[in-house]
Amino acid sequence: MNFYIKTYGCQMNVNDSEKIRHILESRGGHHCQNESQADIIIINSCAVREKAQEKIFSYIGRISSDKKIIVAGCVAQSEKKAILSRSPAVDFILGTHQYSRIHSVIDLIANQNTKEVWAGFTKKWVELYPDSESRTSAVSGYISIMEGCNNFCSYCIVPFTRGREKYRPYEKILEEAAYLSDKGYKEIVLLGQNVNNWEDRINRKTFPQLLGILAEKTRVRWIRFITSYPGYFDEELIEVMSQYKNITRHIHFPAQSGSTRVLKKMNRSYRRKDYIQIVNRFKRKIPEMKFSSDFIVGFPGESRYDFQLTLSLIRHVEYESVFSFVYSPRNYTRSFLQPDNVPLEVKKDRLYELQKIQEEIQLKNNRKLIGQIVEVLITRKNPKRQGEVIGRTESHRVVNFRSGALAGEFRPVLIENVGPHSLRGVDIG
Repeated sequence: MNFYIKTYGCQMNVNDSEKIRHILESRGGHHCQNESQADIIIINSCAVREKAQEKIFSYIGRISSDKKIIVAGCVAQSEKKAILSRSPAVDFILGTHQYSRIHSVIDLIANQNTKEVWAGFTKKWVELYPDSESRTSAVSGYISIMEGCNNFCSYCIVPFTRGREKYRPYEKILEEAAYLSDKGYKEIVLLGQNVNNWEDRINRKTFPQLLGILAEKTRVRWIRFITSYPGYFDEELIEVMSQYKNITRHIHFPAQSGSTRVLKKMNRSYRRKDYIQIVNRFKRKIPEMKFSSDFIVGFPGESRYDFQLTLSLIRHVEYESVFSFVYSPRNYTRSFLQPDNVPLEVKKDRLYELQKIQEEIQLKNNRKLIGQIVEVLITRKNPKRQGEVIGRTESHRVVNFRSGALAGEFRPVLIENVGPHSLRGVDIG
C-alpha cells in the first residue's frame, strides 16, 4: 500500500501526520514523496479559517480519480458528512481523535466501497508517538502534551474540532523526550492548544514543573513550547525559564487584540493591561526574552480606536514575528451569530497597516544584529542556492549562510545583511 499525506495547518497537525505515517509504515505501508506515486491520499485538514478550509476542497478537486481519498483532521471533525456531499470523490472521513484507527480505515476502503465517518471524541489520551523515521525533521522533534480547549473564545472552532482539554501523562512525555534525545535531536517542541495549562494530577505536576524536569533530564540544546494562553499565566513559569538556559528565550504568546473591549467580546479571559504586565515581568526577569504573537483584524464591532490599541501593543512589545489574519466567521462559534460588520476593505486595509508596522519593527531589530555573532541551528540545505544552508536563531529568526555544516549542527554566524524576515551571515566556526 502506497500512501501520501498532505498536511495543512498547525504544528499539531504536522505531529498527527507523523503519527499516521508511523502507524501505516509499521504495518508495511510505503510513504510516497508525491501524490502521483500513491494509491491512497490522506489529507490532514485545518479548519481554523475559511480560506484554509477552502484550500482543502480545492486540493481534493485536483486529485486523480483513481486515488482513494481520506480526509482527516479538523475539517473532517467539523464538517463530517457534509464533506461527502460536497466532494463525492472522498472515500472516508476521520476525525481528530480517530487517527490511531487509520490502519482499519485503509483496510475498509481497500475491501469495500462504503463511505463512512469516524469522528467521535474520546477523553482518553491515545498513547502513541512516531519513530524518528516517520518524522518530518531529524533536527526538531514535536511532543504533544495536551490537546483541546476549554476556553471557547467566541471566534475559535478548536473546541469543536479538538474537543475539551485532555493531558498526556507525565511519564510518557519524559519517555518521548528521552527517545528524541537518544536519536540526536537538537530541539524538542512541546505542543498543545493551551500548553501552559497542562497538568498531571496523579503525579501532582504542573507545566512549569514539567518544563524544569525536562530541562534537567533531557540532553537537547533547546526546549520550546507552543502555544501559551495569556489567561493561564503562572509566575512560576518565568522563574523556571530563568533558571535553565536550554529553555529558549522565546515564547509564542497570542494576544489576538490590543483592546480590552474586543478581548472581552472574544471571550478572552485577560485584559490588555494583564497581557502587558506578563510581558514586562518576563523582560524584567529575562531581559533577552523575545515574543511572537497572533492577531485577528476586523473582529465584529472592532472600531478604529480598538485597532489603534492593537497597533500600540505591537509597538510596545516589539514582537519577533506576528501571525495576523482578517477575521473569518467559523460555524458553531458564538461570533458566527454576530453581525460581521467591519467591511472587508476596511479589514484588508487594517491588516496591511498592521503587517507594515510589524515589518518595520522586525527590520529595525534585525539591523541591530549586523556585526554580531549569533548561534544558529541549521535546519536544512537552501534548495535555491547551492552551498547555502538555512537555520534559525534561538528566537526563531531565519538565517541564510554558506556552510559545509550539516542539518542539526549549531554554528556561530556573523550577521552581515538583514531584511525584515531573515538574516544573512557568514559561518565563522
